[in-house]
Order: sequence, then C-alpha cells, then structure tokens
Amino acid sequence: MNTMLNQKISDLGTGKEMKTSRSLKKKILVIGLILLVLLIVGLNVYRFYYKDVIPVAVSPVSEKNLVEKVPASGNVVAADREIVYSQASGTVENIHVKMGQKVTAGQALLDIDIIDAEQKLAEARAKLAAANLAFSQARSGDQTTALISARSALTEAENTYKQDKDHLERTRILVEQGAVAQVDLDKAQADLNNSQAAYDQAQANFRQAEQNAPLQLQSLQANVESAGLQLEAIEKQVAGRNLLSPCDGYVLSIAVNTGDQIDDKTQLLTIGNVAKLNIEADIPESGVGKIKNGQAVSISCNAFPEEKFQGKVTQVGLEMVTKTKNNQQDTFLPVMVEVEGDSRLLPGFKTDLEIVTADIQTLVVPIEALVEKNEGKSLFVLKEGIAHLTVVKTGINDGVTVEILSGVNKDEQVILNPSAKVQDGSKVRVQ
Repeated sequence: MNTMLNQKISDLGTGKEMKTSRSLKKKILVIGLILLVLLIVGLNVYRFYYKDVIPVAVSPVSEKNLVEKVPASGNVVAADREIVYSQASGTVENIHVKMGQKVTAGQALLDIDIIDAEQKLAEARAKLAAANLAFSQARSGDQTTALISARSALTEAENTYKQDKDHLERTRILVEQGAVAQVDLDKAQADLNNSQAAYDQAQANFRQAEQNAPLQLQSLQANVESAGLQLEAIEKQVAGRNLLSPCDGYVLSIAVNTGDQIDDKTQLLTIGNVAKLNIEADIPESGVGKIKNGQAVSISCNAFPEEKFQGKVTQVGLEMVTKTKNNQQDTFLPVMVEVEGDSRLLPGFKTDLEIVTADIQTLVVPIEALVEKNEGKSLFVLKEGIAHLTVVKTGINDGVTVEILSGVNKDEQVILNPSAKVQDGSKVRVQ
C-alpha cells in the first residue's frame, strides 16, 4: 500500500520537471533569437555609419633629445709618424731594431751595404774639381774653350788662304812663261777657292763664338753646380749606409729583411708615436655640409666589436677625392679625427665612425609619418576621427625620428604609414 503511494508521488515529480525543462528551452531559444536579431541590426548599423572609415595607426608628436649622426669610415694612423726611405741602392746588411721597440732621434736603425760607395764618391769629387777648373780658366781669361778653339781655327784658315793665294799667283806666272801646264793653274785656283770658303766659315764661327762666350760661361758654371749636386747626392748616399731614426717614437713596421736588395727611395721602416692616434676618414658627399671641426665622433672597429672609442674632428678637407670602395667609384671629403683618451686601437685598423652633427631637445615624429605632397613634406593629423593633411617644416633626423620645426604641436596624433586611401578629410579610426 505504501509502495504504491510512493510510486504515484514519484511520477508526479517527474512530470513537473519535464514541464520546467521545456519552459527553459523555450526561454533560451527566444533569448538566442533576440540576440541574433540585435547582432544583425548592430552589424548593419556599423556598416552604415563606418563603411568609409579607414583603419590607421597613430603616434603622438613628442619631445625628445635628438642626435643626428653622419656615418663614415677610415683608417687609424699614428699622429706623429715618419716613413724612413733608403737613400741609395744596396743590400740590407744589419737591422738594429724590432717592431714595437721604442727609439730616440739619432738612434741606429739599420745598415746598408752600398756597392763601390767610396769609388763613386771619389769620381764625383774629381768631376767637380774638373768642372771648377774649366770654369775658372774660362772666367780668368774671359775666353771659353769654344772661343779659343774658334780663334785657333780662324788663324789656321787665314794662313792656308794666304798660302793658296800666293801659290796661285806664282802658278799664273809660270803658266805665262810656259813652265807649267794650264791644269796646274786650274788646281791652284780650286785650292784657293776651297781655302777662301774655309776662311770665310772660320770667321763666321769666331764671331758666333764671341757672341756665345757669356752663354758658354753660364754653361760651365751650370756644370759646376751639377757636379756639386751629384757629389752631394753621393755623399748623402754614403752617409745613408748607417740609417738613423729621424725622431722619437716606436717602430711601427719594418718593410725589409736582412739581405734584401733595395733601390733608392725604398720604404724601410715607419717610426711613430702610438700615444697619439688619428683616423683618416672619408665622408660621403651627402654628409659633407654638416661636418665641422670639434664635432664628437663615436668610433668602432672589428677588433673590439663590443667597445666604443671617442674622438673629435680636427681637420676638414676643402676638396673632394675620388676613391673606389666595394668595386664602386665615389667621391668623398677627407677628414681627420683625433682619437681621445687611452685606447687599444692600433695604426692600420679599419674603423666605422659616427660623427655627431647635432644634439638638441626638440619636437619629433616617426619618419614613417612623413608624406611627400605637392605642398611639400606633410603629416596627416588625426582630429575627432578625421585625417587633416598638414604641411610641416622638418629639421634633422636620427634615422628613426625627424625633427618638426613647425606645423604641428606636441601631443597631437599623426598617422603612421598612411595608405593611398587616406586623404585630407578622410574618416579614420585607430586600430
């Protein structure tokens, strides 16, 4: 009896639950339909009001410390250095120093064996003495060798002419007397004609020698000077057998070895002061107008990739030079940079430079915000969802941001990388 009663109560509970479940499903379905309708309506409203709105990215006009740098490259050199050259041909006999060694002015560097040095010196001295003698004799008698020779030739020609003339007269008398044949007279006449011509030429030569006498004296004097210079050069060569350091410093490099055969003007050693270093730099044409003496320079090199060295511009060239770099010819302005403070740089290092040409606190925008229009450099400024094309005046840049001198104010929003769709007055929204 109780069991049947409990079963009826259970059946009544199950029926109520089924009714409640069906009611809940209806409510969920209705709510879902309402949400779907609202979504569709919302999308249509969005499309209606925002169909012409262009999504953009923006950045504020900000104030920052802007540093402009001009890139360059160059080689490290010792500030005070001298290249030592040989003064004569010969053989490297002894080298008295080593690379990196400190030397003082006048210290022996190396010895050169010059072949026949003493003989060449004696010959040069003899040549100078002979030239001096010839010049002294000509000057003391006011007669040059050419003038003396011309006078002697004239005297000889005159005597021959007189002899031939007398011989012709005697032969003519003998022909008249029948003592000699006509052929003898003809020969005598021919001899006189020849001697007459020789005499006339000798007179002309003598007159020319008289006119040339001062010039010949000058020539003899020039011979003396030339012989003197030759002797001086040989004496210098002989003295160069024992090569001495021209200055205090360090042996930066040695270009020869013992036993090497060398010619005159062969590079032997380089002496320099590594405590003071310079960089011979090349400035590309695009940066020439910004470079001035005293500008700070940041220096880097492959030998010490994690370090930055400091320097300053000390010399600026006034003429462009043409060089080949990376198989391309280009023009550069030579600039000298002084390395400041202690550094581990060495002469010959290749360096990359950044020359600071400006360091100012100013208004800036990202470079990608700039656009080129017919009006000039411009920005699209975002105001209340509208893009406004604004012409601006720009200044320096650091490769990332650019200085704005006029046209916009701090904290205004500018559009970055505006697409071709963005025009003055376009509706935009920030992504």
